[in-house]
Amino acid sequence: MRSGWNPTRFDRFLDCLSAGPTIAAALAIAFSVSPSHAAQHRLPSGYKWGRCLLVVQGETRISGKCSYQIENGGDFNIQGPKQVFAGIDYPDTHSGAGEMSKDYWAVVYKDGDTWAGYANGDIRGTHGEGADWGELHREGACYLGKDVKVCLWR
Repeated sequence: MRSGWNPTRFDRFLDCLSAGPTIAAALAIAFSVSPSHAAQHRLPSGYKWGRCLLVVQGETRISGKCSYQIENGGDFNIQGPKQVFAGIDYPDTHSGAGEMSKDYWAVVYKDGDTWAGYANGDIRGTHGEGADWGELHREGACYLGKDVKVCLWR
């Protein structure tokens, strides 16, 4: 076979060049929706990413990255990094029956002149476990009780 100019091969080369922008766009989209980016899912309005510590009866439930929301008056809630949210990660049914949880969470709130709180005891729990923790006292970024420590660093 004689070497030299081959229009068929050249046409394929031109096709590859013209597909370049399309391939580049596809790669850009693929990298923008990579698994690491997907793990940084959107948060509900008013929530932010921070660092948290939740220890209940000696069990560390959240340690490190978390989402949180601080309300007027200082009440706040924290969620483990795998938590899902109605209307963002699954359809919002506007009913407690449709709620779901995929990580631990906790709520700390002002109760008169003191602080109190509660959390789920199982990552699937959408309601707090048993009674609240009783009176909590603040030490820096942490709220401490008899068998609980809740910390939030923004």
